[in-house]
Amino acid sequence: MKLAYCLGACLVSVFIATARIEAVGPCVAMPITQRAATSPPAPSPDSLSIASLNMHHDRRVSDGVAAWVRERGVDVLLLQEVGDGSANGAALADALSDRLGYYLAYAGVDRLGDAATQGLAILSRYPLNDVRNYPLTYNRLSFRSRCRIALAAAVATINGPVQVMNVHLDTRINSRKRLAQLAPLIEALDLGDGPQIIGGDFNTMNIGWFLSMLPFPYLQRQAAAVRTWLEERGFHTPFIGGRPTFKFLGLPFKLDWLYLKRVEALDWSVDDVRFTDHRGVWARVRLIASVGAERIAGS
Repeated sequence: MKLAYCLGACLVSVFIATARIEAVGPCVAMPITQRAATSPPAPSPDSLSIASLNMHHDRRVSDGVAAWVRERGVDVLLLQEVGDGSANGAALADALSDRLGYYLAYAGVDRLGDAATQGLAILSRYPLNDVRNYPLTYNRLSFRSRCRIALAAAVATINGPVQVMNVHLDTRINSRKRLAQLAPLIEALDLGDGPQIIGGDFNTMNIGWFLSMLPFPYLQRQAAAVRTWLEERGFHTPFIGGRPTFKFLGLPFKLDWLYLKRVEALDWSVDDVRFTDHRGVWARVRLIASVGAERIAGS
């Protein structure tokens, strides 16, 4: 079994390293694209449904994403790796936003030729305010280095604003550098004292990397390192057990997370979505402020 895990981890490193898109460094900040909702569905006053998915730069996944959003009643959707060599990420996100009737914020990360990009997107049935693009620490890896960003917005729910941060961290780095990419984002979120959610693809394989090239399975527990660090800063996640979020040889890799602060998780799931090597993470949550208000009203 250990041999199989080691072999699988080595294959994972090769699979990830041969991604089709490589960023040019040093990284250059790209503009944020926003659009208003065309016909947002009626919101639920009692809870907020949030989900995250790495689309694996495959435009075919859009059908599955739309079906998933409707099935789960997703209010806020965080997407990573939007766009590929044949589909501009901005156009792909715009088409999905129009299809769902949601508000959109999109920021390119990698250039695909002269005009197209691949990037991160936030789609929401609620308005998106104060949208910001945060460049992450650039790690010059042994090969296939990439630019990384986080995309943040204040989601104007009917129960008040929720600070949301969509992240996509580097792959072949160890825990110390992974936390270094997260640290400025948490500092930015700490400027507000309301409900906060940070989600996306954290790439938390439990692997220790030598020179960002050679993987040593279980030499580091990166998922636990990130979770412990975020818990010390007031965040928690319901996704400690359950299914892996990365679909590769049945290995137990959990790369995708939702971390919550001043938010109560009511229900959550790891869901299959076609045409991506990731599973989607979904949670229905309630703002802690709302819970407090209910208690006061009932006293």
